[in-house]
Amino acid sequence: MAKHKGIYKQKGSDFYWLRYVGHDGKVIRESAKTTNFKEAQAKLENQRRAIRDGKEPEPIKRISNYTFRQLSEQYLIWAERQRSFRSKRGFILQLVDVFGNLPLRSFNTMQIEQFQTRRIEKGNKPATVNRLLATMKHMFTKAVQWEMADDSTFKKVRQVRLLEENNRRLRYLSKEECKELLRNCNGYLKEIVTFALNTGCRRGEILSV
Repeated sequence: MAKHKGIYKQKGSDFYWLRYVGHDGKVIRESAKTTNFKEAQAKLENQRRAIRDGKEPEPIKRISNYTFRQLSEQYLIWAERQRSFRSKRGFILQLVDVFGNLPLRSFNTMQIEQFQTRRIEKGNKPATVNRLLATMKHMFTKAVQWEMADDSTFKKVRQVRLLEENNRRLRYLSKEECKELLRNCNGYLKEIVTFALNTGCRRGEILSV
């Protein structure tokens, strides 16, 4: 396939994406809404021609101003098919408590790094904070695929680094030890222990979900 400077593939998306400069000198990125390279090329030329002629480029489709809560609702539906849904749902609900009403386009690197700091100050282990961040990053990956967020926002989220984890004191239970532990739990306690084994969360973190 021939390469074109203004046409590229977005990770996780089947569609081609376009990149061109608008009247104000800012770079515009939008989905071409096609998997055919020649069609994408034709759409890019139309947009650039409109700019040269002093006209507004014809909008292919503008992304609506979705909130994180709206993304979480769609993501939970998608995540139901996964084996780890129960633990992932807990992380999503924790994120919604903090970011629920925030528009996706408002997310930035500093904001998420401050969230990491607050969680550590509350006593969360780095491993738990990393699972929250990993969940958020994947939610934004799907948001781009579902055209609920644009590439520039996704890049800001992706730039946030995971915290360093110190697991030298950790000891993991074997499968047999996990089974024996669950056999000795009943009722509500069994649900808590099951959640703890699947997520690695501390008692305070679980009871606050």
